[in-house]
Amino acid sequence: MPLREMNRDQAWLLPPTLDELVPPDHPARFVAEFVDALEREDWRELDVQPDGEPMGAPAYHPRALLSVWLYGFMTNVRSCRKLESACRDQIPYLWLTGWQQPDHNTLWRFYQKHRRSMRGLFKRTVRTAVAMELVDLAVQAVDGTKVYANAALIQTYDARRLQELLDRVKGAIESLEAQNEGGDDGVVARLPEKLAERKALRQRVRQAMKELPSKERPNRYKRPARINLTDKDARLMRTRQGIVPGYNAQAMVSPVAADGGVTGMLVTASDVVDEPNDAARLTMMTRQAEEVSGARVPMTLADAGYFAGRHVAELHQRGQQVVMPDMARPTNHPYHKDQFIYDEGTDSYTCPHGEVLAFTGMKSNKAKKAREYRIVSASVCRECPAFGVCTRNISAGRTLEIGPYDVALRRHRDWMATDEAQQAYRRRLPLIEPLFAIIKNQLGAQRFSLRGIVDVRAEWDMLVTAFNLRTLWRVWRTGAGIRWDPA
Repeated sequence: MPLREMNRDQAWLLPPTLDELVPPDHPARFVAEFVDALEREDWRELDVQPDGEPMGAPAYHPRALLSVWLYGFMTNVRSCRKLESACRDQIPYLWLTGWQQPDHNTLWRFYQKHRRSMRGLFKRTVRTAVAMELVDLAVQAVDGTKVYANAALIQTYDARRLQELLDRVKGAIESLEAQNEGGDDGVVARLPEKLAERKALRQRVRQAMKELPSKERPNRYKRPARINLTDKDARLMRTRQGIVPGYNAQAMVSPVAADGGVTGMLVTASDVVDEPNDAARLTMMTRQAEEVSGARVPMTLADAGYFAGRHVAELHQRGQQVVMPDMARPTNHPYHKDQFIYDEGTDSYTCPHGEVLAFTGMKSNKAKKAREYRIVSASVCRECPAFGVCTRNISAGRTLEIGPYDVALRRHRDWMATDEAQQAYRRRLPLIEPLFAIIKNQLGAQRFSLRGIVDVRAEWDMLVTAFNLRTLWRVWRTGAGIRWDPA
């Protein structure tokens, strides 16, 4: 086939404008529309003065800087120097900045100053989608994923290794100071760079030793407390790649269905914690999703890692159904306490053989408080054919200890045994898991860039905001107008 003519010296009689080089449905145009729709109150929430300062040299407009950061997060460009380079030679960034070229220091100062207040942008994406009825708020799914911290595993120390490191650093400092002693002229010799580095390390180790006890948390393995010298908030977490210092990033999503065949998901709640276990997060995430979206979703899908009786009871009281496997599911023992029938009117239980166990009082220990129910007469149990299987207590007979959440747990187990619950649970995996795959692989969040849990949370908020913007952009590009005044 013939070849097209190629000429790098091609000239235009009328040069094209920058606007002509950006397609009408390009995500950069969507980002610009999102930022341009921010009102003065929105800018104040970001702690940004949209009109600038009356004195001094002209500064880059915050609309340009915010647009660059949002588009960068959407396209996996999160380094200040890479963004600086993109603002010089990539057409979408040139268009967003109006052909201006902020350097990496300008971009970093803007991000550093305002990143913790950018959570308002995340809420804006959710409320916009809810106001346009793009989100199915009948169901939501929650899960967590381990993300590497910006710290090395070898920088994680327990108390013994910290003391060993401190002793080595002290010895190195004494050796360097001896080499650095001046003569008799009275001029204090300048500390070399290596000595200054050792002293800075000594200070970090001492600070870490002070903070180490606060990191100690009880666990059944009695593992010693550890702290990372690079990122003191990072915790050792088990991942598919082994044990690494990291964080547990949480997200709640609801499905999206819009005209034009656009489907997907929208993040309605997010958080980052330094605990590898998810069990304490379920109620907190559902409350946050309600606060952000303005709606209480009737059904929440969660995996077994979130299971806790307290969450099951609290969500039931809130009128929210939870679909979640029971990690502590009892065996099919014929005389398990779940086989006893409760009578709320008499506050008593009836055993499988028809005998009544009455409430006798509260029983408490260090772990929990429980209501105790006993058989009326121990002789009833001794004469029962189930004696030895149901109970072996000759003097007291069968007793039941009913914890504060046992009733809710029994109700939950009965619900999870239904076909409706099993069918609903099958929706969890395809609803929530693609979120983390997209954020890690397409948005480049295999590892956090920032350190410290406060800044890591801000970075995660930007990532889920970028994810929501990508979802809204897919709706916008079909020709559907986005109403940016969700209030």
